[in-house]
Amino acid sequence: MKKKIGIACVGVVLVVLALLFSGEKGTPPVLSFDGTEITIGESSPSDMTRAGFEPTEYLIGELPARSWLSGFIGMKNKNGESCAYIYLYNPSKSSVTYQGATIYKVDIYMNSEERSYWAEDNALVNGINFRGMNSDEVKEAMKDYKLARETDAGNLRYEDGSYNYYFYFDEAVGLVNQIVVELEIPKGYN
Repeated sequence: MKKKIGIACVGVVLVVLALLFSGEKGTPPVLSFDGTEITIGESSPSDMTRAGFEPTEYLIGELPARSWLSGFIGMKNKNGESCAYIYLYNPSKSSVTYQGATIYKVDIYMNSEERSYWAEDNALVNGINFRGMNSDEVKEAMKDYKLARETDAGNLRYEDGSYNYYFYFDEAVGLVNQIVVELEIPKGYN
């Protein structure tokens, strides 16, 4: 009898733990730059450099285990135009080269005279080109995602489990001028 109660208690504890740690992760965002796809939380800088993209800084050295790089690395397309700022982390238990680290965040700029060196029509986010879109058009394009926040300035943040999509708009023309796509990572890393 005691054995059956003990087994039942262990079963209940396992179910409770499974429910506590089964948070929805969401669908990893896929970004496309000039036809080269990267997946947030899965791809590395080497995936981009193999396709002909060039980092604006040398990626020499290693990222320690369970750490993240707080600064960004600019990436240029095959025409030498800026196409993205990437942010890296290393979720593994051992050091990896910067080229082998995981991309957890990407910044993309568009529709901005201040950033005219950025490629035009350079990026798709989950197959969507947001260039030239206003807030209402972004809301329509993102209708399958949870709108988590809309600021007084009209900026939007969408959530899909552990993934966030940020849309910032040029106040003068009302069009998207920056998109940030990010996987929430434990900031307890080094």
